[in-house]
Amino acid sequence: MTERLYGKLQRRRRGARKWSDAYEGKRPLLFSSPEFSTQTGGLFDDFSDNWCATVPDATVERLVPIGFRLEDGSVDQAAAKAWRRSECDVEIGLALLEALITGRSYALVWNNDGS
Repeated sequence: MTERLYGKLQRRRRGARKWSDAYEGKRPLLFSSPEFSTQTGGLFDDFSDNWCATVPDATVERLVPIGFRLEDGSVDQAAAKAWRRSECDVEIGLALLEALITGRSYALVWNNDGS
């Protein structure tokens, strides 16, 4: 099972890296011409204006989980308490940002007894 899951992660790696690189600004200026580079003496060859980060950053700022509902539509108070006790409300922004950038996000969970 572990090997199968590892294989899935490896297959997804290339796509996730592509979008992470775009978010981090690791992309060439596709719109600059050789003439522009010549005129500026190569001054802007390593420069890019990263608008790729604006969309996920602005979206994450507006996403806030407000509660948990069960299948019957009732509010699950126990889940909400566990969420706050585990400080998930603090770290959720990182998970949401990663999900918006790469399409997936992961979290580790465990019982309080350490298992």
